[in-house]
Amino acid sequence: MGTTDIHGWLLPHDYYTAEPTAYGLSRLAPSIDSIRSAHPGRTALVDSGDLLQGNPLAFVYSELQPGEVHPVVHAMNLLEYDAAAIGNHEFNFGIEHLAKAMAAAKFPFLSANTFVHATVEHAYRPYTVIERRVDGRVLRIGIAGATPPGVHVWDRDHVEGRLQFRDIVESMRPVVAQMREEGADLVVVAAHSGLEGTSYDTLSTGLAPENVVSRLAREIPEIDVIFMGHTHGELADSTIDGTLVLQARNWARSLAVAEIHLAAAEGGEWRVISKRGQIVRPDTARDSERLQAELAPAHRRTMEFVNRPIGTSTARWSATDARVRDTPIIDFVNEVQRTVAGTDLSATSAFNLSAVIPQGPVTVADVARLYIYDNNTLKAVRITGEQLRAYLEKSAEYYLPCPGSRCERLTNPAVPGYNFDIISGVDYTLDLTKPVGRRVTRLERNGQPVRHSETFTLALNNYRQGGGGGFSMLADAPVVYDGDESIRDLLTREIERRGTISPEAYFRRNWEIVPQALAERASAEQNQPDAPR
Repeated sequence: MGTTDIHGWLLPHDYYTAEPTAYGLSRLAPSIDSIRSAHPGRTALVDSGDLLQGNPLAFVYSELQPGEVHPVVHAMNLLEYDAAAIGNHEFNFGIEHLAKAMAAAKFPFLSANTFVHATVEHAYRPYTVIERRVDGRVLRIGIAGATPPGVHVWDRDHVEGRLQFRDIVESMRPVVAQMREEGADLVVVAAHSGLEGTSYDTLSTGLAPENVVSRLAREIPEIDVIFMGHTHGELADSTIDGTLVLQARNWARSLAVAEIHLAAAEGGEWRVISKRGQIVRPDTARDSERLQAELAPAHRRTMEFVNRPIGTSTARWSATDARVRDTPIIDFVNEVQRTVAGTDLSATSAFNLSAVIPQGPVTVADVARLYIYDNNTLKAVRITGEQLRAYLEKSAEYYLPCPGSRCERLTNPAVPGYNFDIISGVDYTLDLTKPVGRRVTRLERNGQPVRHSETFTLALNNYRQGGGGGFSMLADAPVVYDGDESIRDLLTREIERRGTISPEAYFRRNWEIVPQALAERASAEQNQPDAPR
């Protein structure tokens, strides 16, 4: 059985909306228990990574209560997980934070491709071999983990000079061979990686690809089952060159189950007769009373945190159209970033189009909905006008070209919404009838066209500063500000400092999409879910 990308979602409660949900690990627990009851002593449970970060509950225990056992680890201990892969978000709060979580876990955290910097020494356990007794005989199951090399980009500040994340496939070859040498009858890989594709520029970063499960299955036939993750998708009963590949949905929305039939071969070895996969969804009418009771203190603390009032607003601000037109709610983020970093320009994304700053009392939860990435910190870099234009063109790839204003679809399903950045401090126009790479038809500062040779300081988050999302033009830009401050915290403090906020205090219309009719059409396409980061 496998879960992945839990991201702190333990209980069926949305801390952003204060509404009940149909998912969460406590909702999935009865399904896990049922499968174990049906196959006593013949099951194993793994997670494919990204479990310690992602929602307010995870934030409270990662940032505000770091000395206590992380509730996700506590829940996984209760459910008796056998192993977990180390995902990229495990590093969001630093190597030491991960070490504390690992110390409290009754299961190993695994990564076959993470090494101590400039050595051949694994930084974490690459694999584990567990035993089950089947028909009176011992069955040995080898489980290995894999971490996306993009951690070098996404959490460079935490890992640079300390860890190296190498090619998953090449690192996994000797690990699989070692597990077989140690007598593993079955080999399972929990890979925090998708089938194929990469969100960063492998040439400019020098990093190995991000999503390699297809390669892993094709090139290492000794692997029996791969539980993959990272992409927040779902996959059941897919076979690649004989290897069963499955993926559970993120946030404990489903459980991936691999059913393997074995027979005893001559000489005492086990032989795989058949493999099949399925996706099991939680019974929304059932919940784990045990997990509910054990997690109640963590839930109460999280509710106290998110419901804390921090100020008031004179009006309702919405992010609904933030990717098609300039909005006060995004200007609020950019203005805070620009003021704190003391820069000419600022860039941010509309991470959550359902975000709202309500009229009246504003709480921590409202800010968390607006800026969903609690691990993003504020940085600033020095860039040229040429880099600025390249940045905007890369951002505009969120939209498909629409020559002559005739096209079936405007938003590019291959580009997540968080890769459409909005920049304040310059005035610009994006013409969607133009080809990719030539959409920026106006780029001015103080009424004058921006020259390639001009230089500017730009405030942005650490993910983008490292080139995350494929913005390689920023990766080597000189850093001029790094206060190691959470952007979400800065937004909270701005509201607390002012007491009362209003849209007009931040709003300045500085960018547009043309033709206007295409902007209106794009607004209707904004319901697609974002890919994960």
